[in-house]
Amino acid sequence: MITHQLKSILPYLAGLVLAGVLFVIAGHIGYTPRAGQLGPDTWPKLAIVLMGAACAFEIVRRLIIGTALTRGVVDLLAHDADDEEASSVRPALLIGGIMLLAVYALSVGTLGFLLATFLFVVAFMYLGGYRHHLAIWSISGAATFVIALLFLRIAYVSLPRGTPPFDHVTDFIRLIVG
Repeated sequence: MITHQLKSILPYLAGLVLAGVLFVIAGHIGYTPRAGQLGPDTWPKLAIVLMGAACAFEIVRRLIIGTALTRGVVDLLAHDADDEEASSVRPALLIGGIMLLAVYALSVGTLGFLLATFLFVVAFMYLGGYRHHLAIWSISGAATFVIALLFLRIAYVSLPRGTPPFDHVTDFIRLIVG
């Protein structure tokens, strides 16, 4: 008979095995290496390693702490979330968020990824009911800067620049990011 503790780690064991299989598959991504540049297999492998590490962490945590404590915390969080969800169901907000996401997806080609993302974050925060204007605009600017830094300087991802005159915003941000 399978113990409750073993049952609780089975999904994480499956995830760990899947991560191993995917890592081996990602090792067969064919490309011509360039000096000083990351290959196209780097980011998938990193994501797979992080997935495996999360599964391994959860397995160890469940074996050391046990499932009774874990289950109690999960039940407590689920109970609080149910109470909160029941009191704040707002379908108009959900529909507005979906529409905002659709407008974002359609505008990326014209506005460029960075400007569209900045405006999306601003609009999303206003839609969500947050009204501290300085925080909204500064958080959106900081998030756009971090995203630009991550995609343009670390991951070397080519982002949609946008059409004139919006492509100048992308050029300006690229200049700032360095």
